[in-house]
Amino acid sequence: MKLGKVIDVTKKISQDMTVWPGDPDVHIARCCSIDDGDDFNLSNISMGLHTGTHVDAPLHFINGGRDVSSVDPGNFLRFVKVFSVNVAKCITREDLKDLPINEGDALFFRTSNSDLPENGAFNQNYVYLDISAAEYLLEKKVEVVGIDYFSIDGYEVEDYPVHKLFLSKGVIIVEGLYLKDVAEGVYLCSFLPLKINGADGSPVRAVLMEINPEVK
Repeated sequence: MKLGKVIDVTKKISQDMTVWPGDPDVHIARCCSIDDGDDFNLSNISMGLHTGTHVDAPLHFINGGRDVSSVDPGNFLRFVKVFSVNVAKCITREDLKDLPINEGDALFFRTSNSDLPENGAFNQNYVYLDISAAEYLLEKKVEVVGIDYFSIDGYEVEDYPVHKLFLSKGVIIVEGLYLKDVAEGVYLCSFLPLKINGADGSPVRAVLMEINPEVK
């Protein structure tokens, strides 16, 4: 087995990027500059921990839940199945029942969200998972669920039921994936968060690696 092409499925962090309404904007500032006579360039950054492509820790919705630094890093290095789901509003149980989903799977869902401009205006009508889909994935004992917009719950869905269900059961949530032009299939994936003490989430650099089993 040999790894093939590496596909970056991470949104670029920049000061003009789209963020969830009410979340902090991104600010990147140069505090030391060679051009200004300093010996080196050094920058600082201010942003929310759920900016761009990121993972949610249980602490995000569960008081006393594990923070991102307490989650085993092995959970973020694994084989991932990418499914393209063509729905107008939300992914339901019915949309998933014929997919080859097995116990222990990590799943990334590519939807029409991936066709939206990467830094376009926030779209409240993004595709999300409804509670029936979440319950089905729990029944299948899935371990990771990722989606290609800022939230796995709908914008106008009250109380964040999918977040609360998944995080209470130890399912890892990956949000803000950039899956445009990514084909369905199985990939080796890395989406490691920063090891931030007490953090309820973290930006990640998510990459998919194509697998060529016929190459030795």
